[in-house]
Amino acid sequence: MGGCTVEDNLCEAAKCEAPVATLKIKLVDKLTNKNLLDKGADFKLTDLSITSTAYHSNLVIKIDSTELNSNYISILSSGNEALSLKFKNYPEDVISINSRIVKSGCCSIMEIQSLTLNESEICSRCASVQIIEIRK
Repeated sequence: MGGCTVEDNLCEAAKCEAPVATLKIKLVDKLTNKNLLDKGADFKLTDLSITSTAYHSNLVIKIDSTELNSNYISILSSGNEALSLKFKNYPEDVISINSRIVKSGCCSIMEIQSLTLNESEICSRCASVQIIEIRK
C-alpha cells in the first residue's frame, strides 16, 4: 500500500510483501568491457550456476532485459546469505550479503548493510536495488 504510515491508522488494511533486496548481476568481459549477457554475446544460461548458502540449492537464473542498454541477472535476496557464482571455466565468485529487516511505515523492508564480492566490499548501506559487476 503506497504511502501508508502508522499515523494513518491504515496499517490493518496494508498488504505487505515479503521484504527482499534485489541484486542485479552484470557479467563483463574484462578485455573488451562488453556485457556478456547482452544480445549477440556468446552466453547461454547453462554457462552459469548460482548457489545460495541460505537454500543450499541452485537458483533459477533468468536474464533481466528491462533496461534498454544493459542485461542483468536479477536475484532477490531475503536475508543474510552468500551466493556462489560459477561461470564457464572461470574461478568461482562469492557474493556475501549482510542485511536486516527494518520497519518502514506499516510494512518492513530489507536493508542491505553490506555486500562483498570475493571478500572485497562493494558497498555499505547499499541501495535497495544494487548492481554488482563481475569482470571475466
